[in-house]
Amino acid sequence: MPAKLELLHSPASGAPKGPPLLFVHGAFSGAWCWQRHFMPWFNAQGYDCLALSLEGHASSEGKFYLAAISIQDYVDNLTRTIAALECAPIVIAHSMGGFVLQQYLTRHTLPGAAFLASVSPLGLTASALNMLTYTPELLLALNRYQASPGPMASRYLAEIRALLFSDTAQEEDVALLAQRSQQESQRAIMDMTLVNPLWQRRLHGTPALVLGAGQDKIITLSDVASCATRLGVDAEILPELAHMMMLDAGWESVAQRIARWLATLAP
Repeated sequence: MPAKLELLHSPASGAPKGPPLLFVHGAFSGAWCWQRHFMPWFNAQGYDCLALSLEGHASSEGKFYLAAISIQDYVDNLTRTIAALECAPIVIAHSMGGFVLQQYLTRHTLPGAAFLASVSPLGLTASALNMLTYTPELLLALNRYQASPGPMASRYLAEIRALLFSDTAQEEDVALLAQRSQQESQRAIMDMTLVNPLWQRRLHGTPALVLGAGQDKIITLSDVASCATRLGVDAEILPELAHMMMLDAGWESVAQRIARWLATLAP
């Protein structure tokens, strides 16, 4: 029996403008990461907003078998969620969620798909090697989070800020991530590491926006470019942002860029 999945819903202010927006989180996270800034902001712009917690995350079922959950399981989560909606959504996905969305788009099309600091179609290997070369202490910190049960906790606040946020991030946003974060599926991490490049064909038929963060210490500029190439669009880099683009100090510039792109989509 499929796991019950948390799907947060925040209605538009007034009559909805176009299809709903469905937000998909990245690793170590949950639907809650979109609630603080993005969902209220897009509600005010006239969009119905939904945020999915993938299996084993936040209030979705699956925590006791989290380590065995695969990327394909996450793709199935997304497929089932979209199929249950009255109309196809525009999906906005972050990091690992962007990798999941890419796999979904190999079999489906959508009214639109936005990728924020997405894992490359070639996976995490280049990202890990880049961190090992230039910021080994942060790669060690990331592995420590994965090995430790429970949230990252306040003792890791400095490392969390250095790894995932810009210098100007608000303390309460960093603290939120520390308090709400969780372990990620080890199998899903391996699925994103051992990727066959010959399987990564171009994706056509879905209007796409690919955004990267200039201060991202996890997803490199070449990762962002690879994602954009696969979608047939140009990558755009927001120089002041770090990896947690929906929680970082410049989150509103990300939301504004997405809103401008949404306005270009067919009604």
